[in-house]
Amino acid sequence: MNNDKFDEKAVLERVRALFAKYTDNLDIDTDTVLSSELGLTSFDVVSLANDFEEEFDIEIPDRDIAGFTTVGDILAYLKAKC
Repeated sequence: MNNDKFDEKAVLERVRALFAKYTDNLDIDTDTVLSSELGLTSFDVVSLANDFEEEFDIEIPDRDIAGFTTVGDILAYLKAKC
């Protein structure tokens, strides 16, 4: 995906589809907090990061995963890396 053509809405839909494996709450927007609003554990977030790596053909170092607090953090990361 070319950063100049980053379609946040399309990427958010792909991200929502990945979240469906981990939570029943798919009322997800950029401000949604992973732990408190979605009930994700740190293990879930790491597993999600692996899913993002496969879905978007990127590599996410462990140190970067720690910065994922909200869905917006993930979208910003994907925008920077894709």
